[in-house]
Amino acid sequence: MIVGDLTRRQLGTIAVTAVVSALGVSLAGCTSKQRTLVCRHQRTHQVYAEVEVDIGAEITLSWIHSIELTRWSDTFKLVGDEFSLTRTVFSSYGAGMPMDEGTLRRDGDRIIIEDIDKPFEAIRWVHSHDVDYRVAINGDETLIDAMTLPDHELLELRPS
Repeated sequence: MIVGDLTRRQLGTIAVTAVVSALGVSLAGCTSKQRTLVCRHQRTHQVYAEVEVDIGAEITLSWIHSIELTRWSDTFKLVGDEFSLTRTVFSSYGAGMPMDEGTLRRDGDRIIIEDIDKPFEAIRWVHSHDVDYRVAINGDETLIDAMTLPDHELLELRPS
């Protein structure tokens, strides 16, 4: 049977080609070099901010330590669909600090541990305006304004 000038075989070939092309476009989206960072409540999943970032982006969560009153920070790298803790910076070494992870060095009054490469599916914290939390994406603290996030709530950053 001929439809117009095309045979069934030709129509089938066109249909298969269309499906394969559509599938290729769909799969190309899965290997995107970007992700959406979602800042949300850990339990209710209410979303407070969303930011498009490139794979490899650095996300730094920092705060003022409640006893030392110095800024502490953890820096993560976005690796696909998870984070890798790459660096932590603080002023004094004590209980609860890593002992055998990464490379430790001093820079003035700061202790820096780098090359940690510890995976995390999300960055989680109890947000508090009292300790001046900040979220920096590639050094930019304006993309997620921590002062607009809810106070004393369980928050997380998660790639999607």
